[in-house]
Order: sequence, then C-alpha cells, then structure tokens
Amino acid sequence: MNSECAILRNRLAALCSRSEKCEYDAMEYMLSHGASEQDAVSVVQYLVANGFIDNARYADAFAADKFRFAKWGAHKIAAALRRKRIPSSIVAAALDKAIDPQCEKDTARDEMAKKLRGINSNEPKQKIWQKLMRFGVARGYSVEICKDAINSLLADV
Repeated sequence: MNSECAILRNRLAALCSRSEKCEYDAMEYMLSHGASEQDAVSVVQYLVANGFIDNARYADAFAADKFRFAKWGAHKIAAALRRKRIPSSIVAAALDKAIDPQCEKDTARDEMAKKLRGINSNEPKQKIWQKLMRFGVARGYSVEICKDAINSLLADV
C-alpha cells in the first residue's frame, strides 16, 4: 500500500469513527478519491477487521434514524439498505429492531393526516384516496397500512 492510500485509510478511519458507514460507502469513498480497487478492498477489510465499519451496526442506526426522523416506512428503508448492498438478513434484523408494527401504522396515519390537510377538500373522494395512497406508498408504507390509514382518515371527514 502506497503512502497516498495510507492517508486515505486514515481519513476514512477518522470519518468512520465520527459516523456510521457501511462497506459500500467506504468502497465508494476510496474509489472516488483515486484508489485502485485492490487498495480499496484491502482498506475496507482493514476497517472491518478493526471495528471501524460494521454493516449490522450501520443498518440498525440507519433504520432507526430514517423511521424516527424522516418518517419512512419499512419498505423504503429496506430498499435504501439494499442499494447499499447490505445483506437481506441484516436488513430484516435492523427493521425488526427499529420498527414496531403498531408504531409504523400510527406514524403512517399521522403523516397521511398531514398530507390530507394540504389536499383540496372539494376534490372527489376517490381522487383524495389516490393521492393519499400514492403518498403513503412513496413514503415506504405497505399497501395494507396505507389502506387502513386512509380509510380511517376518510371516515372521519
């Protein structure tokens, strides 16, 4: 490993000690800063071996943050983690830890209630239903959760 690669390794280690990163993020960082693929792989292996990077820890933090702060549903969180090439078993475990099914239903209903306030109430009920469904699915909530939330919201109207 050359000195430039060692500098990148140290920078990446410092970055990983400040915030959670996954192996994919580390590889992208190394490759975007001009490291060869072989050097990038060896640096990522070093960081994993020394505890700077842990995909399970990253997935847990990512799922908890996205659910709590961004109000994403399980499907959107899972898709984002899959884009980061996190194994399915780790994704499932992170979702189980971060998301309580009843809490997800309540959050979906609250988010759709906010959306409903911004929709023109003169529109036909079917059009309102479609807009809310599209919104909920785009936020990552399952179709069943969206249906339940929309039906309860429109029953109140």
